[in-house]
Amino acid sequence: MTERELREAFRTVPVEDARGRALQVVRAAYGEHEPVRPRRRWAPAVTVAACALAAALVVASLNAPGDAVARWVRQVLGAGHPDPKPALVRVPGGGRLLVSSADGAWAVAADGARRRLGDYTGVSWSPRGLFVVGWRDGELVAMEPSGRVHWSLARPGRITAARWAPGDGYRVAYLSGRTLRIVNGDGTGDRRLAAAAAVAPSWRAGREYVLAYADPRGRVRVVNVDTGVELSRTPSLRRVRRLAWSSDGRRLAVVTPRRVLVLGRTGSQLREHAVPRGTAVDDVRWSPAGRLAEVRRGPRTSEIVVDGRTVFTGSGRFGTVAWSPSGRRLLVPWPAADQWLFLDVDSGRATAVANIARQFARGPARQAFPDGVEWCCP
Repeated sequence: MTERELREAFRTVPVEDARGRALQVVRAAYGEHEPVRPRRRWAPAVTVAACALAAALVVASLNAPGDAVARWVRQVLGAGHPDPKPALVRVPGGGRLLVSSADGAWAVAADGARRRLGDYTGVSWSPRGLFVVGWRDGELVAMEPSGRVHWSLARPGRITAARWAPGDGYRVAYLSGRTLRIVNGDGTGDRRLAAAAAVAPSWRAGREYVLAYADPRGRVRVVNVDTGVELSRTPSLRRVRRLAWSSDGRRLAVVTPRRVLVLGRTGSQLREHAVPRGTAVDDVRWSPAGRLAEVRRGPRTSEIVVDGRTVFTGSGRFGTVAWSPSGRRLLVPWPAADQWLFLDVDSGRATAVANIARQFARGPARQAFPDGVEWCCP
């Protein structure tokens, strides 16, 4: 039987029959191996490899990540949260989502309704979720969550990140090539601020427009973007990956692959911790109440750590996490399982939603898992 014929066969049988056939394939692979002579110590490994290959062929023959048999195989192999919901029919905990993937950007309402905003590389909320800033190639766009564009501008360098200032939202910081630029919330006054590393800047809450960014030498600078006054600067740090101000503007988390530093408002170091050997920090996020969530990636698994306590571990790597507006839940994108987890960080209970790639795809032929998510106000 060819791979195409196998795929067609799985499309036409009921799920229970498909499970039975999958088991038959694995059992047949095991049953067909030749008897092993004692001196050939490598034979059990061949048997295991044959079974694994047969299981892989079953999974590969399925036509979509959300297929019932694919879900079953993932559960048998230990990937994915058990009993996930098949579709996002509401946002657990309320609020709205912005989703970025290789297939574009989406806005998701509290009832799960999705609206595709366009072919944007990334998107980010304005304060209170009134507007969205999106970027693609050298274009920066400000729009409503409905997709209605208010203004746009073009720059020679490729735009890789943009962040709206908190408070009144009347500043937007964005990276164009290796340059950090500032534009007013109405699209006027675009100007260069400084040379910068490829790290998304982070605004500090408060009445003044104060921004943290990493310069090309790896120093984290905090500046008032209107006066140009530099408020603090760190020594050179190796490979700064993330910057994140807490919602009260009192603490700045600085992430390198092996450690997390927390700086005070004036730039003084409040604390620092390294992660275990073989582990890297991919992301950090502050909750509205000031709890720090870290995404740590190991050789085979990743984990979510909140204020030093591991609250979830899963296979593969996780995407960018997002706190709910209440600060009780974390949305954990899990590409290896094709799931989103809405995790209650105190109780450890999670609501899983499956078939994420299919729900945020332009069509059956294009399915890319969306691992960039922002969670905003109700």
